[in-house]
Amino acid sequence: MLPVKKIYIDSKFRTKDSVSSAHFKYDLPESFLMPENCGYYVCDVCIPHSWMTIEPGINDKFYIHTSDDNTNVNLRPNENYAIQLDSRQYTGAELALEISSKLAARLTGTAFAGGLTASYNASTQTISIITTYSNMTFIVLTADDIKTKRNGEWVGDNYNENDPCDINSDMLKQNIGNNGYSTFTLPFKSGYLNLQPIRNLYLHSSNIGGYHTIGLYGARTIIKKIPVSSDFNYLIIDNAMAGNDFVDCSRITMKQLEFRLTQEDGKVVPLHGANISFSLVFGIMDTKS
Repeated sequence: MLPVKKIYIDSKFRTKDSVSSAHFKYDLPESFLMPENCGYYVCDVCIPHSWMTIEPGINDKFYIHTSDDNTNVNLRPNENYAIQLDSRQYTGAELALEISSKLAARLTGTAFAGGLTASYNASTQTISIITTYSNMTFIVLTADDIKTKRNGEWVGDNYNENDPCDINSDMLKQNIGNNGYSTFTLPFKSGYLNLQPIRNLYLHSSNIGGYHTIGLYGARTIIKKIPVSSDFNYLIIDNAMAGNDFVDCSRITMKQLEFRLTQEDGKVVPLHGANISFSLVFGIMDTKS
């Protein structure tokens, strides 16, 4: 016989030592020892879409290389910049304006001050960057550009290969191969602009996870994948359940549960204090199927 049939979880009632509303502990009123062949489903998921287009520590860097067209390569002022973007919600036009503003501020006092301008094209959902200097060259850097070290020295913040936190790869679609130089006559044009960098959410539990799932980057504690089906400031509702999509919790004693809500790479999603809720529904698994 099951000691409990359904548990309602709401991060609003997390323990005081919880990290956040997306990484929290939840105390049950009593201990429950689950029987053999017991499993559970995650349902009634309700998550506020409260994270921004640009979030610090997730995708707030824009990487660019600047130089000139000097025929003597050794005399070129090869410089790389990690441009810090403000965290907030953006439209395509607003993101282009932010890139322009931060490029202008970062290049102030250099030979190419005020030389780069970004603009948004709504019909193609792309961002273009042009230079007003006829002798200027620049590269919007891909990860391969940086790994092959074909560019110059870093000015200010460096590139963290293990945690780039960039908009170049996914948001601007600069994620394959090396980019060529952009010039006065050959502006940079991004791929299709992705203003929804988080497409799926992953609910983890380390103490009732079962370790029977494998996610991106080898995650073994995922108990539910939730598609991001609503825009910013709306609720993501997921009631989907599959008959064989249970998580084994046989012989587990439950008293304090721990959960994390992450994006694809395992980083906890910043909910800015908004709370999530879901239910755990328990049952005896059919071991013959």
